[in-house]
Amino acid sequence: MGELEEWTCEYSGLVIGSPDSALSLAQVDGLLSLPDVRSSDLVLIQREGRWPGDDILDGRPVTLTIEVYGRTPEEFSTAWAALTAAFRVGRPELPFRFRFPGIAAGESAFIKARPRKRGGSIDLSFAYGVSTVPFELYATDPKIYAESSRKVRVSTRTGSPVFTQRGSVPARPIVEITDATNPVLTDELTGQTFGIAYTGSVTVDGVAQIVRSSAGEDITGLVTPGSVWPEYEAGNHRLKLVSENSDVEATAVATWREAWE
Repeated sequence: MGELEEWTCEYSGLVIGSPDSALSLAQVDGLLSLPDVRSSDLVLIQREGRWPGDDILDGRPVTLTIEVYGRTPEEFSTAWAALTAAFRVGRPELPFRFRFPGIAAGESAFIKARPRKRGGSIDLSFAYGVSTVPFELYATDPKIYAESSRKVRVSTRTGSPVFTQRGSVPARPIVEITDATNPVLTDELTGQTFGIAYTGSVTVDGVAQIVRSSAGEDITGLVTPGSVWPEYEAGNHRLKLVSENSDVEATAVATWREAWE
């Protein structure tokens, strides 16, 4: 997948908004707004208010208003055919990629969605080769994801620089620790630490909350009591790695994908 230009988007291989393209993006609804919230609050019987429960996001509808142009009837028909082929119904969710300054740190991002509705009418403008068409996409996962993953490396001899986690959703990284003896990974700006009583190389999965050895063995039971699974809130962080064997340089590489609500 090629890098998108600013103010363009792509779905099913069709790029919309490129200069001199027959397809222009007039409006996008649903990326800035928050998806509907599903609440589990309970009604209190014969009392005012509710008992607070958890709030979770529902799926995300996104409506694209696309303008189709054609200098000739053939060009107009070709653009319409490409548009309807890309946004046909019945396929699995595909990445809707976009690059809109102000969203997702201004870099290429995506949601995984599928078409649900298409509007449009045949009028005088259509007869002259101009049509405005709303398409509704629906993403069952409401989060917006950065297209490129982030990586931060730290070793026992060189700490990490301060880095900024830009996503609004807390990041739970996968951390690859190599050549360490009873390593402890500390976020020096938040004070959170994670340690494991093990010698060698391990993979710490912050999402699944599992630690595996280089041989694939589940060694989660060796996590040091009091450890906090790696998680980076939005904002600045700085990592420090400590290993009991100072003669060998141990390293840790944290990888995650930023996400926004």
